Amino acid sequence: MTFKEVYNLTIKYYPSEINISDGKNVVKVGGKFKKLSESWNEAELKTKKESDFIKLMVWGIFCGYHKKAIDNFMNGKKTVSLNELDMEYLKYKFEESLLDTKDDYYAELRTDYKTE
Repeated sequence: MTFKEVYNLTIKYYPSEINISDGKNVVKVGGKFKKLSESWNEAELKTKKESDFIKLMVWGIFCGYHKKAIDNFMNGKKTVSLNELDMEYLKYKFEESLLDTKDDYYAELRTDYKTE
């Protein structure tokens, strides 16, 4: 599987836009967004029986949404959308877990992953 294939299979588990007006303690490097966290939790629940590729991408998409939510919130925006996400960052977060050779948990998945 490639990054794009996993991403395209996973985006259906997230809304295309999330309200971030409930942001708390938002600073350049962090913040809490209740609706965003709820979306992540829902995506995790919906993918319990999916492959580990999908589960890792759920995490990666959350990371991408969270990073952009901080930026948008600090710039006065009240939403963050899927099409705004930094795909390079999302790919980095996905591969950071998948390709971490210190952990054997994803060893088999690594053999099925095709870098683009």
